[in-house]
Amino acid sequence: MKDSPISPAFRALLDDDRYHNHRLGYWLPKDRKVIVAWVKQLMSRVRDSPKTQLDPTLVALQNLVSNDAILQPLSENMFTEVPNIPPYNEDPEGNQELRSFQDMLNAFNVLLTQGPAWNDIANKVGLIGCPFNAVLDWPMATASGYMFFLYPSVNQCLKAMLVQWETFLTSSASTAVLPSWLSAPSGGLSFLLKMGNEDGVQPATTYTFPELYVCPDPKDPTTYGFQNWDKFFTRDFQPNIRPLVGQGDDSIIVHACESAPLQYPVTNVQMSDNFMGKNQRYSLEDMMNQHALAPSFAGGTVYQAFLSCLSYHQWHAPVSGTIVDTVLVPGTYYSQNIYQTFFGHWPSQPDPAGPTWSQPYIANVAARGLIFLQADNASIGLVCFIAIGMTDTSGCEITVQKHQHVDKGDKMGMFHFGGSSYCLVFGPQAKLLWSGIPPKGSDLWPKSFSDPDQMPNFPVRSLLATVEGGN
Repeated sequence: MKDSPISPAFRALLDDDRYHNHRLGYWLPKDRKVIVAWVKQLMSRVRDSPKTQLDPTLVALQNLVSNDAILQPLSENMFTEVPNIPPYNEDPEGNQELRSFQDMLNAFNVLLTQGPAWNDIANKVGLIGCPFNAVLDWPMATASGYMFFLYPSVNQCLKAMLVQWETFLTSSASTAVLPSWLSAPSGGLSFLLKMGNEDGVQPATTYTFPELYVCPDPKDPTTYGFQNWDKFFTRDFQPNIRPLVGQGDDSIIVHACESAPLQYPVTNVQMSDNFMGKNQRYSLEDMMNQHALAPSFAGGTVYQAFLSCLSYHQWHAPVSGTIVDTVLVPGTYYSQNIYQTFFGHWPSQPDPAGPTWSQPYIANVAARGLIFLQADNASIGLVCFIAIGMTDTSGCEITVQKHQHVDKGDKMGMFHFGGSSYCLVFGPQAKLLWSGIPPKGSDLWPKSFSDPDQMPNFPVRSLLATVEGGN
């Protein structure tokens, strides 16, 4: 058996208890050492068993870069610009596992035929839920990486690559990773159960996995009958596990996703604002892709929440009303706020699990889905639901149609292969009381996007807010 690429000295660092504190459900672990260890294992596989041919989507990216006088140097410099100082060189062997753009392509070539697995490293301090993102975690934080991942032509190639990955994740071969989640002795099942039983600030429930979720074969302990990774990821709750709050009461707004609030709702949002700076403001015309309805929300309110990689990923109507329009917006996949990179980092270092700290920023630039909904309650008015894809997890499927009426709590769509965040945007006429989230002064709210975050998950279809005015 081949020796592990992770040395005893590096394993000792991983085993140090001070690196085990992480918020349950992040797409990448916030301890950079875990990502380094995972990449070392990946690159050991790549170099020991190199594939002779790149996937056609990677060949297209390779050709794009090699024939562009600007992209070519950016593609190489984003690997060499990572600072050779702590904490970026904390690997005791001093190796930078990804040394070139070609290394990146070779790594991606392997990842295209494997699903996100729960493993011993993940079990210690977090899950590598976005494997392509893990490969790019530091390169995307360099000056060259920041520029490279904003190019539309690069993002078109990355989208094609991720669509190819989606093809694998909807195939039966992708079930190979499910036992690591559902049946391995130290696998992900206990984490899935902890997240599924979380109930905001209320006491947690104690349901089993088949009691929480609809399983095609509840008696199969290895896969529960899920036919592919995507079926597992987009699983349904059992009936009545997430009861609808406020049925028949149009003054009540419910959580549209199973999620943890990112920050207290932001008011007086502007049509155009600088969303790339330290404060990561919302810019309505950018968030809504210059949609004709965007001015209706000027001076209004944005609520944003984070979706865990361990949780439920379908979207539900926050209010009863009529679908006015739906739009799928192409965008970036590996762009993060300039203030979270090496050359603009704040407050002390760049995001170790980028772009986790950049969620308001990516609401303006990432691939996303928009659903405009005219509430039956005139005091609420027009609402915009924005599903925000991030990095590997950018598959947005909208299942409602223009002119369709939906009841509060009805399904509107889902994230495939991941998901990261969502926003609800309200116009200035909506006078909202945020009674379904912690009060503004609560210690549960982090002081900044890079501070420790202990905000719990709130159930979908549970109380989010109420609106003043008629029912």
